[in-house]
Amino acid sequence: MPGLGNHGRIAFADLSSGTVEIRSLPDEVYRNYIGGYGLGAYMLFKEQKGGIDPLGPDNVLGFITGPLTGTDAVCGNRATAVAKSPKTGVWGDSNCGGDFGPMLKFSGFDAVFLKGISPKPVVLVLADGKAQLKSADALWGKLTSDTEDALKAEYGKKASIASIGPAGERVSLLACIINEKGRAFGRGGLGAVMGSKKLKALVAVPTGDVPVADADRLKQLRTEGIESVKQNMVATVYSTYGTAGIMTNAVQTGDCPVKNWAGTPEDFPGASKISDESVKAIQIKKYACWRCPIACGGYVKVDSGPYAAQGHKPEYETLAAFGACCLNDNLESMVKINEICNQYGIDTISTGNTVSFALECYEKGILDREKAGGLELTWGNHGAIVALAEQIAANEGLGALLNSGAMRAAEKLGSGASDCAMHAGGEELPYHDPRCYPGIASSFKIDATPGRHTQFSAWVAEAGMIPEGIELDQLDKYKASGKAVAHKLLSNFMHVMACAGQCMFGGFSMPAQMLADTINAATGYDLTVDEIIGPLGSRIAAIRTAFNVREGTPPMDVKLPQRVLGSPPLEAGPLKGVTVDVNTQVREYLELMEWDTQTGAPTRDALQKLQLDFVADELYPR
Repeated sequence: MPGLGNHGRIAFADLSSGTVEIRSLPDEVYRNYIGGYGLGAYMLFKEQKGGIDPLGPDNVLGFITGPLTGTDAVCGNRATAVAKSPKTGVWGDSNCGGDFGPMLKFSGFDAVFLKGISPKPVVLVLADGKAQLKSADALWGKLTSDTEDALKAEYGKKASIASIGPAGERVSLLACIINEKGRAFGRGGLGAVMGSKKLKALVAVPTGDVPVADADRLKQLRTEGIESVKQNMVATVYSTYGTAGIMTNAVQTGDCPVKNWAGTPEDFPGASKISDESVKAIQIKKYACWRCPIACGGYVKVDSGPYAAQGHKPEYETLAAFGACCLNDNLESMVKINEICNQYGIDTISTGNTVSFALECYEKGILDREKAGGLELTWGNHGAIVALAEQIAANEGLGALLNSGAMRAAEKLGSGASDCAMHAGGEELPYHDPRCYPGIASSFKIDATPGRHTQFSAWVAEAGMIPEGIELDQLDKYKASGKAVAHKLLSNFMHVMACAGQCMFGGFSMPAQMLADTINAATGYDLTVDEIIGPLGSRIAAIRTAFNVREGTPPMDVKLPQRVLGSPPLEAGPLKGVTVDVNTQVREYLELMEWDTQTGAPTRDALQKLQLDFVADELYPR
């Protein structure tokens, strides 16, 4: 049996045969991998072989909670989807808030894994510790909001739905998985994996609660944690404005890339039009993920005009993608685009990146107006930007070329288009610039999910956001050497936080000791901060990376665009003259982790020290 904080019940569905079995795992598996993508990496390493087709029947798709999900833990509302990514061909995971994670837990399961391909569209219904596959013929082709409404009408308003839209059904590599009509498992093309399996949705019906080791202690820690969150400046900004609150500052400091990573703040003087107060002005209601004290979410409405829409408030990444990187300061257009992406089920980060790629190709003559289907893809042309987003979502016009992302579109276009594609290993880059925080270049390159901005590394120290209790020397962010310890400790801390099911916005707002104490109160374990930032976090990092090595793509094979590293450097703005030495940063981190500095692969010795002998034996057969 697992430690408390979990049920010890995992559903395994074979969609090809239509069968579902319930499994349990030893406590040591929960203890060694916690949950989330740690547990997911363990299961996928065990359940599938290397080299399988990510859109074929052998790819295993998982949805996993953590021991804090659905408990009194502050921001304990996250779940993680995992699979081999069709975007990158390596490890794929995506973390999501909303209600789905807690409701999955309340349905009586810690996780669900699915393999095979159903002959017909299906939904998987989870309730009262039971899992059933049911027909989704009537739902196939529906938008995500219509799918959710139909399933809630059948299974109750408290049910939480994770579904794909038409983009996922078409197996678009930009497809994501949506819950709460606007919360996304966004990265890695996992919506395409779900669509390839003919799985329209998961339905989690809450029928119970989560057993915990010390409920009183958890309540006490919640009170203390909420007080810490209230004192945190970044959490306060998010509570007031959502992540849109950082937009203007991010552009002005150079954190937010401009004009497809080739511009400067001077190229985008209208940042305030899509930031903080401007976004708040069209907000009609504030909302929070399940029991979150920050409540960064909101609903916005554009009453009239060509972009009349109502839906979730655009996040920073969406505003950066379709705003600063496209030189578009029309907020109403971004509300419309956000609605389109959420309804069709496509990732706003990757879609926006692909649109700005197309704008640059148009500027350079790689795309002309005829190839663009008559769209005038000039910088800041919000009408054309909205139209192109619609085409990508619907797989029409130029969108049919772009709906697999920037890298693949560049391969088809040729003529130097690859220079305009800002991606890491096929995954479009998110909107935090390594020339502002060089440490994030290492995250983009060597995290098991390339191009991942929600992984901590030395950039957290560079930005002055180190959680209290993690002792680190002050860093000179533009000195490449000396960042390895910060990268290791901070990334390990984030690994455990994410796997436990806690949102990073809450986690970095509280002392590090709070994470250990909260996990212990939920599970009955005796974790320490030193174990979290040491062997536990390192084990999770190693097994995710080992998955990629088994797929034939070790971390050092991932290349970053020279543009994002400042080669050549910008000639103006706050990042003028900056070039990022990612190689030194990465080499020193690999040395500290005892991983191979040429490939980035964890060595046999490093794996064995982390109790990953079964991984070592597969990567390094004797």
